[in-house]
Amino acid sequence: MKKLTLLVALAAIGICNANAQSSVTLYGRVAAGIDYVTNVATPTGQSNNNLRFGSNQYGYSWFGLKGDEDLGGGFHAVFKLESLFTSGTGQIPPDTIFTRDAYVGLSNDKYGSIWFGRAMSLTDETGWYLDPLGEQVGTGIANFAFGRAWGPRSNVITYNSPTWAGFSFRVQDGFGNVPGNFQGGRQFSVSAQYTLTSFAAYGVYEELRDANGKFSSLYAASREYMAGATYVIGPVKFYAGYQQLVSSGQDTVADSFNPYGATRAQQEWLGATYQATDALALQAGWYHGNVNHGGGTGNLGAIDTTYYLSKRTFLYMTVGAMFNGKPSAFPVETADSQPLPGHNQQGGYFGIMHFF
Repeated sequence: MKKLTLLVALAAIGICNANAQSSVTLYGRVAAGIDYVTNVATPTGQSNNNLRFGSNQYGYSWFGLKGDEDLGGGFHAVFKLESLFTSGTGQIPPDTIFTRDAYVGLSNDKYGSIWFGRAMSLTDETGWYLDPLGEQVGTGIANFAFGRAWGPRSNVITYNSPTWAGFSFRVQDGFGNVPGNFQGGRQFSVSAQYTLTSFAAYGVYEELRDANGKFSSLYAASREYMAGATYVIGPVKFYAGYQQLVSSGQDTVADSFNPYGATRAQQEWLGATYQATDALALQAGWYHGNVNHGGGTGNLGAIDTTYYLSKRTFLYMTVGAMFNGKPSAFPVETADSQPLPGHNQQGGYFGIMHFF
């Protein structure tokens, strides 16, 4: 009830301020639909299909407040508060209200901007640019990394450069706040992009450390490298990318996503989007993953379509198939409903998304 009261109060403040000044905005989006996944592993070692309500497969629902105050001399004070929620239940993640962003900072058109507080990761942004399926929660480049690039980073300072002749970069440094160990829980990343009229190239490096300052988990405390490019020809946009995750050999701990204690995972992908009409778009992608230490390989194929009913509302449908090598158990939907090792899996979801 305390969280609900706070959220209602914040929304009311945002609406009142939006009426009083144009620098504060309340915004968000809501997605919901139906989802179906085959060959889901059960605790008894069997496989079952799952037809379920689909809240976040295409993309998370969220709401937020953002503001911009003109300080003069080209400087602005900015803030952003943004939270996820699940449309099927109306719940927000436990113990965290602003799960995506909670920062305040300064910006200047000439010098860039700097933010202090929780902010989305640079790997998440780069993945969105490079994934032909728009880094969907259900299917896309996150499948072979179990969502490693996703989400926010806490206790961070983020610098965003201006753009010079198509080039820009970002730097993000996070504090683990572990007494006596500066590297404990520390995060650091840097990204860059270069864009021309039809061509764009992206790259990002990120390191996440555990509470002891070690790279002990391939998908949670490791180094990540990602690079790729896009090229537009008429109504078609082509995508190509590469990602590698590296943990420390002597420190890596096996877990449910990495039962073989692998220290390296990589994937490559190709894809394209086709803007058939102003309302209708088609997307397709093929992804290949490989994990060392016997972790196995997999191939994922997926297609997606969106149809806009208006500028704020569209229908979506995505179908995909995961082909696992004998020891691997990559899911067709990221980090959710894994199959048994060596089993293939198919899935699909459709629904509606509305922006406000």
